[in-house]
Amino acid sequence: TERIIQVGLCKVCDGVVTARSGWLVRQVVEVPPEARMVHGITTADIRARGIPPHESLARLLGVLTTAPMCVGHNIHRFDILFLIADCRRLGMPVPEFGHFVDTAAIYKGWKLNMERRPDETFKKYADRVLETRAPGLKFSLATCLQFLSIQTATAQLHQAGDDAFLTHLVFEALKQVVSPETCACNLR
Repeated sequence: TERIIQVGLCKVCDGVVTARSGWLVRQVVEVPPEARMVHGITTADIRARGIPPHESLARLLGVLTTAPMCVGHNIHRFDILFLIADCRRLGMPVPEFGHFVDTAAIYKGWKLNMERRPDETFKKYADRVLETRAPGLKFSLATCLQFLSIQTATAQLHQAGDDAFLTHLVFEALKQVVSPETCACNLR
């Protein structure tokens, strides 16, 4: 029942950010107070500066379906669920998301010594890792940034454009410590 109210993208070529973009999405629903406390976006913000949901989804899917690789933090357990709901709500085809790389799963898998199997999509890997009980093991974006000693002075958590950029930094750091097979995008 919830809606996407902000979108953020970060285009990366050879490990270097070449473009960043983000926008608000105009929704007819109210932004709940508990959500507003996390990201600071109000109903007035999305109504005044947001673009229509159909336009936003078309723009986002245009990027996601043509990118050679898509990376997100907790993307299989959060973002993709919103994308699927919006596709269905707006009558748009639901793309295949199994090849999307999830840095939350890679980080947790690294901490649990769980590598991605050769026959495993990123979705299956994320499901296997994220379903593994590990009391006390946290893998939020903030936790990953802190543990990997990534400085965030120029970015603000819970702002979609900045979160996309910070996820890129986490992914680049994880590529230095996990097996290439775990991060390699070879199952598209």
